[in-house]
Amino acid sequence: SLLSLICATGMAQEIPYESLSKRLVELYDLDQANRMKLFTNQVSSEERPTFLKELRKQDSLNQQEVIQILDTYGWLPSSAIGEKAATSLFLVIQHAGLTIMEKYYPLLKAQAEQQEARTMYAAMMQDRILMYQGKRQIYGSQASSRPSSGGEGNESFIWPIEDVEEVNERRKEVGFPSTVEENALRLSAIF
Repeated sequence: SLLSLICATGMAQEIPYESLSKRLVELYDLDQANRMKLFTNQVSSEERPTFLKELRKQDSLNQQEVIQILDTYGWLPSSAIGEKAATSLFLVIQHAGLTIMEKYYPLLKAQAEQQEARTMYAAMMQDRILMYQGKRQIYGSQASSRPSSGGEGNESFIWPIEDVEEVNERRKEVGFPSTVEENALRLSAIF
């Protein structure tokens, strides 16, 4: 159903939640399909550079669409578009650069505070922004990589965490289902 939003102009604007939800679900599938190929090792080392270039191209196309949606309607509430579409908004912006994340994070955070977006997603985006800024993360959700000490390939590590002794309590408060140690294992990252 269509609900009204009062725009900055003071005029009511109909939000086509159903069609936006449908498109966001399609973008979710586009975002995740290639990533699943990477995570399940379906891409050979020879194919990887071309594959990553295509992944970045698809990410850019997804971001253009999602940014248009966000700039027109704001961060859509999950109760109006459904969980998968709401996750799509998060993922597409999470896979963008720092400037885009910084611009839209306040919208995500506001929806999370209204229970219209997952607080865990707001925490993950906050951590990624902090990591990209070269600062310590809060929830331990982000990993990075560096050349391995043996000189062959890269090794992944959990980005440094502020007040690491309390990180698992903070994770629990915002809905992470795992500890930072379990997350490191899932990501095959050093913690």
